Amino acid sequence: MDWLPPLTALRAFEAVGRFGVAGAARELNVTRAAILHQIRVLEADLGVILFIRSNRGLTLSLKGQEYLAQVASSFDALHESSRRLKHPESGRHLVLDSVVSFATDFIVPRLHRFYAANPDVILEIKALNKWYGPIEFERTGANVAIRGAGMAGEFPGLWAEKLAHEIHFPVCSPTLLEGPDAILEPADLIKHPLLDATVAPEGWRDWIAAAAEQGADLSGLSLEDARRFDLFNMSMTAAIHGVGVDLGRSPLVDHWMQQGLLVAPFDLAVTSKRSYWLICREEFAERPEFKAFRSWLFDELDALGRDFRPAT
Repeated sequence: MDWLPPLTALRAFEAVGRFGVAGAARELNVTRAAILHQIRVLEADLGVILFIRSNRGLTLSLKGQEYLAQVASSFDALHESSRRLKHPESGRHLVLDSVVSFATDFIVPRLHRFYAANPDVILEIKALNKWYGPIEFERTGANVAIRGAGMAGEFPGLWAEKLAHEIHFPVCSPTLLEGPDAILEPADLIKHPLLDATVAPEGWRDWIAAAAEQGADLSGLSLEDARRFDLFNMSMTAAIHGVGVDLGRSPLVDHWMQQGLLVAPFDLAVTSKRSYWLICREEFAERPEFKAFRSWLFDELDALGRDFRPAT
């Protein structure tokens, strides 16, 4: 049989990579000393330094990072194969690590249709608040991610495909289209507070500049007094309740518009320079559960009737 490092040492290494030494000890129900011993055994067996030692503890070396990705992927495959063998009736498992906005406002409201079409796939969703956070499959336990980025090159060594640009336009409660301060033209935005999601790299200023180029007089409109939130869902919820006018971000806002809770008072929209990307390891892109999930995502985007994928 071909040589392999000790399985116990590999398991300790993978756990330290995800949780640190203390977390690995808890995960494997052993002492910190036992974890450190297994790391030394593995490094001696491989003849490679996997961790840099310092007063702050262990930090993965460059070779350690590369090896961890491979070991974690192998454990994932072994776990999935064993699960399928032991519980063939339990279906296929897909763990998604997504920016919270896309998960909360696009995927979850449509999830019933995914399960109707794919009853044998078990989808677990983990949310990341920052839309540009790193891909850490070995730490999160996910096998698929959705992130915001400008280009595929931001995800080296991974399979990445553009899902959609955001399309930006003002949205508000239908109640703000009525009464003495009704929003009928862009200049009427001055009568109402603007709602601003501060987590976004792009936003109101791009739309205001585009409206001004079309001749709208927005000289009195300022973001200085905007009511700010650090999640898109919070600013959209505030708009639903009439707190002010939000910058709608399609495809996130379309579900609320279809329900009649938000409306777009103007036709003018601008397209974000950044996009949502679907990411996984190269080998996982061939899995049937991933292909089913990917196909469903694009079907749902296409059903909105917007051009989310302009050339870059």
